[in-house]
Amino acid sequence: MATQQFNTNVDVNGEVKGTSLDINGTGDILGNLELQADLDVSGTITGDGSGVDSINASNISSGTLAAARVATLNQNTTGSAATLTTARTIAGVSFNGSANIALNNQLIQNGAGYTGDQSQSDINALAITTVGTIDTGVWRGTRISTAYQYQRQTFDFKGYSTHDGTNYEMAQSMTDTNAPFEHNTSTGADGTTATSVSLLIRAAGQVMPYAGTVKKWTGWASGSGSGATYIALFRYRPVAGNSSAVSCTLIDEQTLTVAGAQKAVAIEQTSFTDGDIAAGDIIISMMKGVSGKTTYFTSTMEIEWD
Repeated sequence: MATQQFNTNVDVNGEVKGTSLDINGTGDILGNLELQADLDVSGTITGDGSGVDSINASNISSGTLAAARVATLNQNTTGSAATLTTARTIAGVSFNGSANIALNNQLIQNGAGYTGDQSQSDINALAITTVGTIDTGVWRGTRISTAYQYQRQTFDFKGYSTHDGTNYEMAQSMTDTNAPFEHNTSTGADGTTATSVSLLIRAAGQVMPYAGTVKKWTGWASGSGSGATYIALFRYRPVAGNSSAVSCTLIDEQTLTVAGAQKAVAIEQTSFTDGDIAAGDIIISMMKGVSGKTTYFTSTMEIEWD
């Protein structure tokens, strides 16, 4: 067929067939329009579209579809997450998407970043070099040969003294029948007068097996008469081979007001002048009080080992 060309209005009630159609006016085709080539329209094609029932939408490369022409999909597009139709369980906790959930790590097993019981080779492979602390939990390993926990131990100090009114006095030499309770060996007004090594050893003080810190000194005292009475703990730090006289170091002094009539007076110390203890130190008790009056005491010193 040849090209059909019309310069005026065309009104066709039947079919128009051709290789091309060129209409410069208005074309009103009530029947079918069949072309073997392209249809070029500069104006507007009107109609109800009832005849377009099998167009290939894949060939539509441009243009705008009205929103009403887009089918409603099964989705929420309002900007908030919808809940799951069926809730899922994550590590024992139900989750439907409506809110955050908190997981119990103990119920998460063999996932990324989580493992179960570890062998010694697994732990060694971690090459842990920083010391840490296990705050809570149950230790399921073999016994730890060295205990890295603070341990405390107590030592008893007791005795009596009939005071000279001026000087501190430490326990009598262990060769005396009243040793080690009677305190009558003078060590000066402040207890630090240099004393021979032999007398310090024979005072039968308490030897410290480890280094540590004095944490508490508690006990009771009683005496005759009235007035200030002093009960103190001193530290002697021996040096092997030394025979020179040594001054002791004051750990702490407890000042008591003895009320007479043998009433009990408390010894209670938790803050110390010098609470540092080295392994091998000898702790010695000393007493000072009103001349001619006798004071008795019994006490316990608590050490926390390093």
